[in-house]
Amino acid sequence: MPQKRSITLQKSLDILDVFARNGTSLAVKEICQQVGLPESTLYRYVSTLTQRDFIEYEPSSQKYRLGVKLIKLGDIAARQLEVRRIAYPVMEELAQRTGETVLLTVRRGNSAIVVEAVESGRGGIKLAMNRGDLLPIYSCALTRPLIAYLPDEEVDFILRTNPPRRFTPYTTTDLQEIKNELNKVRRQGYAYSEQELTIGAGGLGAPVFNHSGDVIGTLCMAGSLHHITKAKIPQFVKILLKSTKECSLKMGFKSWVRTEQARKS
Repeated sequence: MPQKRSITLQKSLDILDVFARNGTSLAVKEICQQVGLPESTLYRYVSTLTQRDFIEYEPSSQKYRLGVKLIKLGDIAARQLEVRRIAYPVMEELAQRTGETVLLTVRRGNSAIVVEAVESGRGGIKLAMNRGDLLPIYSCALTRPLIAYLPDEEVDFILRTNPPRRFTPYTTTDLQEIKNELNKVRRQGYAYSEQELTIGAGGLGAPVFNHSGDVIGTLCMAGSLHHITKAKIPQFVKILLKSTKECSLKMGFKSWVRTEQARKS
């Protein structure tokens, strides 16, 4: 059964690749010629892809074209790549100014993925995260800004369907405590955590907004608690928020004044 599912998935992707190569609407016979399937078999694949909105049928031309689901996925992918491109030079400057490692995360479903990292060059503690790592979206300062601005019912659903897991003895797993931390992020505009992912490490994270006012990523400074001390936090927060503001403005966010006013209220 797993092998049959794998073949089905491969054939479905082959069909989508045909549309990608041709860049136009296609009739069933045209698709068959390029994927090497009989029409009777192809119709089964096409029917499933149509039901899931990956492709759609044009009655007037009797052809198929890419559907709205792929347009939506493409838009998400493009925005994630855009925030990475915009954030990278800002991250380099932030790492240079603070001497700390700087990371960028974006949301992927109910998880957060590390899409970029700029090492500080300073020796010391090894952070337990690298590019491509997936983390629970509520786990620490690196991820919490991604979920903090979501509607309460969506936050409740994520926490209910993804029970918190413990990475260290200091990881917050109590649901109410996590919600309190998310409320704090909204009030103050940044997240702070200590040793929740790595013993001896702490982090400061703040949201990056896009043109629609949605959180598109989190910029985070992470390093040893010997470097990110309580005394340095106000200074680091000021530098971090200046960096996320720069990224947000470049992403088209126009409501920074209203955001700051809401944070103070």
